[in-house]
Amino acid sequence: MNPARSTFSQGVEIKSFAVRIEPHGKGEVFTIDRTERDGRTRSSSSILYFDGAARDFEGFECSGTQISRRLDRETVEILRNCGAGAWTKFVRHASPRPNELVLEITDQGMDGRRFEERLILEKQ
Repeated sequence: MNPARSTFSQGVEIKSFAVRIEPHGKGEVFTIDRTERDGRTRSSSSILYFDGAARDFEGFECSGTQISRRLDRETVEILRNCGAGAWTKFVRHASPRPNELVLEITDQGMDGRRFEERLILEKQ
């Protein structure tokens, strides 16, 4: 993640953020490795089927369902419904710059508060 070019909601503090996208027989494996400013690390991996069907999901602080679909050739949307009004949406698309990926993350908590991040990820 390029922190200088990424944007975060107030109160969101990410030290590092990495995404791995690997092929899978039925879609792809989407893995997030995240380190908070306080040193806590989290990792989450799931299979994206791109068929719009809800499947069970358990990760970070979310247990519920996940739906993945392609919006176009270069854009993927992943929606995780966590129950009690909480959800996380990822929209992943190509950047105008080569070897970059843009990941927009919107989190809504059970209390209705919403956080938005726009991460610029550089291929390594």
